[in-house]
Amino acid sequence: ILEQTEKPLSFLLEVGEETLPAQKLIHTEWFHADCVADYYHTEVFGEAHWRALESQIAMAAELGVNMLLTPVFTPPLDTAVGTERTTVQLVDISKDGEGYHFDFSRLERWCALCRRYGIEYLEMPHLFTQWGAQATPKILILEGGRLQKRFGWHVPAGSRDYREFLQEFLPTLQDKLQNIGYDREHVYFHISDEPSEGNLESYAAAKRSVEDLLEGWMVIDALSDYAFYEKGLVEHPIPANNHIQPFIDHGVPGLWTYYCCAQGVDVPNRFFAMPSARNRIMGVLMYLYEIRGFLQWGYNFYNSGFSRKHIDPFSDTHADYSFPSGDSFLVYPGPDGETWSSVRGQVQLEGLQDLRALQELEKKAGRRRVLELIYEEGGDPDREPFTFREYPRDAEWICRLRMRVAEELKRAGKV
Repeated sequence: ILEQTEKPLSFLLEVGEETLPAQKLIHTEWFHADCVADYYHTEVFGEAHWRALESQIAMAAELGVNMLLTPVFTPPLDTAVGTERTTVQLVDISKDGEGYHFDFSRLERWCALCRRYGIEYLEMPHLFTQWGAQATPKILILEGGRLQKRFGWHVPAGSRDYREFLQEFLPTLQDKLQNIGYDREHVYFHISDEPSEGNLESYAAAKRSVEDLLEGWMVIDALSDYAFYEKGLVEHPIPANNHIQPFIDHGVPGLWTYYCCAQGVDVPNRFFAMPSARNRIMGVLMYLYEIRGFLQWGYNFYNSGFSRKHIDPFSDTHADYSFPSGDSFLVYPGPDGETWSSVRGQVQLEGLQDLRALQELEKKAGRRRVLELIYEEGGDPDREPFTFREYPRDAEWICRLRMRVAEELKRAGKV
């Protein structure tokens, strides 16, 4: 047994005068309000649920999330065909002979929480089902004294009833959001998540059916086939970082990116099995390519794949072997509704701070100087530009770059 002795540890800490600028990147981690209720076994939107939701929203804001997926109806995500997830519908909807009626009381409470913690943007759930826009999302409506599942897998995307519902719902929702303080520049809509080349026709049909109702509003979707943008189906595409190069090569403006379970080779991600440098490097890469927004689907997804069952994230890190460990959630549900961060969350935050530091230096020294620093630190100022597949892999490189940025900011502040 080795004898343990106390030894003093000393270090020099230099605190600069510079303050990081506000985050310009729009950052959403899909927020699964149903999973919070399921984990804690609480009544949906009961007071215990609201306390846990507030804790998770507060943690999201600490981690650089400034856009929140807002369940005005239950988001049609990661749900096996014909099945459903726990209902989390912020808007109470009823129907009578005069049409639809909407109660936005819970939405107002949700937005007040978002405002309290600095969530600048709201993201509406997808208007059609995932992977092809074939059906409608689950929407509960009170009619004739009975709460009914009026829309869902059993109603096709092209339903006339659904179109008539959206004609009343979307303009009323949009007016309400603007009255609350979330205007057209701060609310984003979706059509369908991750359509593939084989879904071009169904996606186009779904888009056409609601295009007039979304005019003047931002519409984004995660997809990786450039054809959707080329054909004008998506004005603001969000390609995965392993499929982003064609979008970069074609100069798509205001580009976003995302990663999830399929981005495991070469490109950055935040799986348990990856070194932290491969997580943090995203900040530098997003600076280089002037990325406007970043999306990741798993902030608090405490379900198995396709939501067939609930899981305990402390013992099941892979959604019942559905995804690489670390893909489906970033935070942990602690006791009494408390939210715990993760190493991955803190490292990702450092990457976001790297991005903000580079942007601050650009304001003082110009973008050309920042690019020189990045590539000089890479050892070869004349090398080919970094890409989302080719970039420095070691943690020391990132630390050295951040130190040089700090030195440059200090020097610029004395000029």
